[in-house]
Amino acid sequence: MTQISFEFFSPKTVTAAFSLSRAAETLAGFAPQFSSVTCSKDPAQTLDTLRALRRSGLGRLQAHVTCSTQQPADLPTYLKEAQEAGAKGLIALRGDTAPKGLDVMDLIACAKQNAMQDIFVAAYPEVHPLAQSSQSDLDWLKRKQDAGATAAITQFFFHAEFFLRFRDRAAAQGITLPIIPGILPVQNWTATQVIAGSCGTSIAPDLAEGFARAEREGRAEMMAIAQASELCDSLIQNGVEHLHFYTMNKAEVVSAICTALGKAPQQSLRRVA
Repeated sequence: MTQISFEFFSPKTVTAAFSLSRAAETLAGFAPQFSSVTCSKDPAQTLDTLRALRRSGLGRLQAHVTCSTQQPADLPTYLKEAQEAGAKGLIALRGDTAPKGLDVMDLIACAKQNAMQDIFVAAYPEVHPLAQSSQSDLDWLKRKQDAGATAAITQFFFHAEFFLRFRDRAAAQGITLPIIPGILPVQNWTATQVIAGSCGTSIAPDLAEGFARAEREGRAEMMAIAQASELCDSLIQNGVEHLHFYTMNKAEVVSAICTALGKAPQQSLRRVA
């Protein structure tokens, strides 16, 4: 059975906090292997969100840690605080091309010293916008594996062949750690296009037209569920054993996709106790 995991971000308002709580409660019913909490400009918000989610049944919690928001001297203390808040591991980000200060290798080393169970890193099926080439992306991933990373989660993509080619090239480079595809169900097509443009994610013209037409015709959610379900099914048919969903703190579309893939949600014991 395919494993799943979820990503959440820290809410900035009381209303957003309630939305996160509802989404977490719903998605916990799918028994994710782990869930991650992103890092905003203020890393303390990640700690607050970890504390809020630690008893939500979302699997092992992971704290996103970015090199741009941490000072090397402060990192050990922050990782201990993250563990106390409920994190079993971290996702090390934004340190591949750090010219000075903290880089991704420092994050991995510090996580190992703090005995974190999971040390996840980023991977890019399409070339990272700051990378010199697709080969340099693979070289960095190999370095992260050799430094002690236990798995990689990819940037989102819309076409399965990008991930499958990347996975095969990684294997040919001697990269053996699990590479988990990141799936972004489209919750808002306009915002998704902006995000895709900023991180170098390709959108085929027919897919763009399909989403634009679906929005005009009032069936955007149906299109999002169908597109992501088809993508996930293609990955599963090609041997992918784990899918990581970027939830945007919303449960409806993600729940429908998980159900379409054969994941039956379990009723929370708190509701029937």
